[in-house]
Amino acid sequence: MQQSTTYANEEQTTSQYDDDPGDIVIGVNGDADTYMLRGEEYIEGGAHAASPSHGVLTQAIEISGSVDPNTAGDYIITYTASDSEGHTAKAERTVHVVDTMDTMKTGVPVLMYHYVYDADNPPSDLNGNWILDTKVDEHMQYLNDNGFYYPSFPEVQAFIEGKHSLPAKSVVLTFDDGEDGTLGFLDALSSKHRIPVTSFMICSDQTAAANKVAKYASPYVQFESHSISMHQPGGTIGHGGRISAMTKDEILNDLRDSAAIVGSGQAFAYPFGDTTPDGQTAVSEAGLNCAFTTKNDWCYIGDDVTALNRVRISGDYSIDSFVYLVNEQ
Repeated sequence: MQQSTTYANEEQTTSQYDDDPGDIVIGVNGDADTYMLRGEEYIEGGAHAASPSHGVLTQAIEISGSVDPNTAGDYIITYTASDSEGHTAKAERTVHVVDTMDTMKTGVPVLMYHYVYDADNPPSDLNGNWILDTKVDEHMQYLNDNGFYYPSFPEVQAFIEGKHSLPAKSVVLTFDDGEDGTLGFLDALSSKHRIPVTSFMICSDQTAAANKVAKYASPYVQFESHSISMHQPGGTIGHGGRISAMTKDEILNDLRDSAAIVGSGQAFAYPFGDTTPDGQTAVSEAGLNCAFTTKNDWCYIGDDVTALNRVRISGDYSIDSFVYLVNEQ
């Protein structure tokens, strides 16, 4: 029988900044309305926080609240982030423990987008990796209109490993590379629809990547690593990404260092989709919940969480194609 999961904050010192968030932005990872079946283990998705003036604050987030997985009901988990000046910001997750719910049966779609643009400013190299902001808006509107659920990466891992149920109509939205224009659209669109998304950030310019995480901080945008030094040629497998020329320890150091830059180490997207046995071992040793290739398919129960598929979303796709791709057949 599962035991209650309880989190408790250390006593906070009262200051003139109590209840003043300053410029801290905080948000939960995954769906703020989390659903789980009674009797299953509660999977903590965590939260993220950053501030334009103080940078990434995720590692200092404190969690309070409790969930009794054996008793149906609603439970509140609170996440608190503070900066060095004493400002404090909070976010809440409502955990709904339910007796029954419709669940995903075979797998879950993790969507892979790249770059977002608007019709007035098309890129010079327009191709399928670029998608109109109005199309992303249409996708998000469809998902919310049809009651989709947005699991965290820890929930995805537990589901793939056969340890946890996901609500029916679950989907994860990811965007690769962390391109400036795209991040601006993500902040606006995810906030409009209140849909959590993940930006896999290239961290080759470590200062620029850290600045982007702070600049584009959003309650609905979670930043994860797309590596420091792997998003370049130099390898001999797949698309020729550098990962196949790196040792396991080099990959592990990259994963740890880039996680520190973006403030989170829940997920990783392999540059060019290339991976190796050493890469997958490094992902495990780094403690990541999930790592993703570019193989175009759903993630299925029983897959290896160190090399999961993603569903490619092209700017050329119609809304009917999108609907087909996100629904369990």
